[in-house]
Amino acid sequence: ADLSVYENLQLAAPDITEADTQALIARIASQQLQMNIHLRVEELSLAQRHVVEIARTLATKPAVLILDEPTEPFQQNDILQLFHLIRELREQGVAIVYVSHRLHEITELADRISIMRDGELVASRPAGEITTSEVVTLIAGRPLGQIFPAKSTGTGTVVLDVQNLSGLGFHDVSLQARAGEIIGLAGVEGEGQREFLRAVGGIDRHDGGNVKIAGASVSGRSPAALRQAGVGFVSDDRHGEGLFLNLSVRENIGIGILEAISKGGWLDWAREGRLVKTVSEGLRVRTPTIETAVADLSGGNQQKVLFGREVSAHPKVLLVDEPTKGVDIGARAEIYQQLRKLADDGTAVVVAASDGVELEGLCDRVFIFARGSIVRELTGDAVNDTTITEANLTATASRAVSAKQDLVRTGWQKFAASDHFPSLILVVLSAIILFGANAVNEFFLSGFNITQMLGLLAILCFIALGQFLTILVGGIDLSVGPLAGFVVVLASFLLPTSASSGALLGGAALLLAICAAFGYMQGVLITKLRLPAVVVTLATFIGLQGLSLLLRPRPKGTISNTLSDVFGYPVLGIPFGMILAIAAVVAFEWLLYRHAGGRQLRAVGSNALAAHRLGVDGGRVTRIAFTVAGLLTGVAGLILAGQIGIGSGTTGVDFSLMSITAVVLGGVSVAGGRGSAVCVALGALMAQATTSASSFLSPDASWYYAVLGTVTLIGASLFSIARWSRWSARFSG
Repeated sequence: ADLSVYENLQLAAPDITEADTQALIARIASQQLQMNIHLRVEELSLAQRHVVEIARTLATKPAVLILDEPTEPFQQNDILQLFHLIRELREQGVAIVYVSHRLHEITELADRISIMRDGELVASRPAGEITTSEVVTLIAGRPLGQIFPAKSTGTGTVVLDVQNLSGLGFHDVSLQARAGEIIGLAGVEGEGQREFLRAVGGIDRHDGGNVKIAGASVSGRSPAALRQAGVGFVSDDRHGEGLFLNLSVRENIGIGILEAISKGGWLDWAREGRLVKTVSEGLRVRTPTIETAVADLSGGNQQKVLFGREVSAHPKVLLVDEPTKGVDIGARAEIYQQLRKLADDGTAVVVAASDGVELEGLCDRVFIFARGSIVRELTGDAVNDTTITEANLTATASRAVSAKQDLVRTGWQKFAASDHFPSLILVVLSAIILFGANAVNEFFLSGFNITQMLGLLAILCFIALGQFLTILVGGIDLSVGPLAGFVVVLASFLLPTSASSGALLGGAALLLAICAAFGYMQGVLITKLRLPAVVVTLATFIGLQGLSLLLRPRPKGTISNTLSDVFGYPVLGIPFGMILAIAAVVAFEWLLYRHAGGRQLRAVGSNALAAHRLGVDGGRVTRIAFTVAGLLTGVAGLILAGQIGIGSGTTGVDFSLMSITAVVLGGVSVAGGRGSAVCVALGALMAQATTSASSFLSPDASWYYAVLGTVTLIGASLFSIARWSRWSARFSG
């Protein structure tokens, strides 16, 4: 998600050009899903991301193409374009395996239809020798007519009353839903129906209008306020924002009814177990026990658990976004039966779905959305797939271009959303700190003091770059400070003042090799044993610090002046160590954005599983990142050793905190996948400027920590606020 559309395709096909990418996207996407290939994937709609995934697959020119539910987020015109492409590929000799729960798609495309149930192949026949009804019966064990329950014969009072609701993607929408009926919301993707549903559920904000539940206005717009008022919400993304995959079935359902299963905050496990078992059996959740982790269930059973959580809370209104997304026909039938049972029991049910057949079989009324408003209401016999599809296409034909999801940004908004925006804030704040300190004491920016600061900055730059690499792949290295200090301790043994030039070179090379090997070892522990990076590096932080103190409990062992002479040698007035740091920053910035290895680093940190699916060895990339981080820390340790000049077991510890500060100030995503080496270096500049100014103006160390913490918070806040501009960017049309 942190890479652009073009970079995602380059990750799979490194030689692909921008023109090829544009052409490939055009072959797959309808006009409304066309996109700027330089946008980050995180800025695209779900349907556009789907287009990118298909394009990335086709970019590799496959001989065999496996498509798993490829039309799930698509509307009818998008599906028609994809089908045209699939037929072209078939004619070109590509073997295609098309997996779908949408039977009309299978019958329209397939030469041979194979049916699986409960993990076994139950039939495989030429498409002309099997009917849709036979397919349904083989999958579900029941005829097609029994998939959808009978519709409502009567409705009660108004339970959900929405008046003039407006928000991002929709405006001035009014709708009523009565007890006993199921309402459907339809429209081409991006017409506002999903945004409206999420706003009613409190998931997304709305700007104006009123929502009443059973005649009472809801006090508050948060999900908690809506749940308290009796509104349940089932997301279309059960993995991303619905379920807690590592928790059990019992915990997933129980967390939605905590008030019913606890007293004074203490959980009644027996009562919870009885309630969850009742809900699970009612929905026919197939699970070994209710203690089974939800991650171990099939997609259909996961969806039932998600429904079970909302149903167990006895909602007055149930909002459902794509109720059967990624669910087989058998599980669909059970979900349909449950929705109708809820409606018959007095719950108002509102469903947003892209499948016209589903809306036809399930809903009593269907509202068609276009341009963010309801443009048509279908009732009675008009609630059928043909009419729904026709209404969708007719209502949106005039806005095919404006339905695009591309963000239209000004030059400033593009810069604010980029990885390099923090550089502006950091340069300004660093200048304020440096010149402010000089205003208080005119000797602060003297030539001697500037040289000293640049020497310290070189150390921090190398360590911060190493930290940056580990965070970029989704980890962290708390041990960089003690490792740099350990180099100083070892240098007091290996690089004494009496050492010859050859011995100094050999000793320095050995120290760098030790640091690289140490980084590699940490990478192995993280990737092979699957230990969290914070646990591994916290342990090595303590271990290195202890080892340094064992070797040098007191400062001892002078280090050769050659180190300080080399790294302090002025080149155009800048210490050579700082020149090396600048070169490293430039090299890593080039690597990240101009080299396949850099793209792999960012991909692993952004989404390790997605990178793995493209053949990127995430473990190897992580080990390389930690190895290089160790090497960079080793260089920093040599510069530090030259400045300290004596072995000390307490040296370098603060650099762990300082390096993390520099990375955070540089706007790097702490979750991985996104950042800039230049901004990290400028973050190091700001941190070092703050440190030097604090220590120069006051001998009290407390001022240093207070000022550094305050400046870090201010810098990070300014960066965050500026990034908000991405949410206020205008949508085309």
